[in-house]
Amino acid sequence: MENSRQPEVDGMCDDKPIHLNGISRETFELFLEFTFGRMRTGSHSIDELSKFLRFCDMYQCSHAHKFVISRISSTRYHFHPAKLINLAIKYHVRSIFPYAFQQLAETPITELTHAHRELMGDEVFLNVVYVQAALDSHRWIVAVEEPKILMHSNECQDPTGCNEDWHAIWWNGMGRFLLDGRNPQPYDDAVKRFKELQFGRVSEGCKDLMFKILDQGAAFKHAEQFVSETCSFLVEKLVFEPEPPPP
Repeated sequence: MENSRQPEVDGMCDDKPIHLNGISRETFELFLEFTFGRMRTGSHSIDELSKFLRFCDMYQCSHAHKFVISRISSTRYHFHPAKLINLAIKYHVRSIFPYAFQQLAETPITELTHAHRELMGDEVFLNVVYVQAALDSHRWIVAVEEPKILMHSNECQDPTGCNEDWHAIWWNGMGRFLLDGRNPQPYDDAVKRFKELQFGRVSEGCKDLMFKILDQGAAFKHAEQFVSETCSFLVEKLVFEPEPPPP
């Protein structure tokens, strides 16, 4: 009779738990909380969400996967963008890649450590370097080459003086705001501060005309478009969309 007893296997009782290699107890408890509708209120740590995402990927828990991604997206400001890039590539999450890449494009290279480079990978890191170099070059051009007043307003009594002062104020205003070594201003903030300056011999009509051109932002949006196109290229190349589960 003793030989006919059913052998104890993992999961039959509390003394014989199921062992999931590489999965911590805390991660599995998060899964149980989510599955049985008892998720605690409040935020989860970066480490918790990262491990939970890994768990969902390993065991193809699509319902929990969507939940974790929504939590990561809502708390993305707490993640270093290199970590977000790593999660996006490793677990096929395209939605968090653009925000992370934009943040990296705005992060000085000197603040990116070797660990950050390993997280994002060489392909992303090199593109961040190239994008930053291109954005710097574009910023320099915008700073030193003011938009020209091609046609002066009817009320402009001194077109030559108007051109001269517009050039000088652009360099001393936008040039200084954009190229400030300690605190370079974003384009929108630089334009806002520029409009508050005194414009000397620039007539009101000419000033209003040039402000409309600045508000259209053609020169400034070129930089945004460049970052967006580079990001889209990397997403298509590196973040593979998983195949849908079979019906």
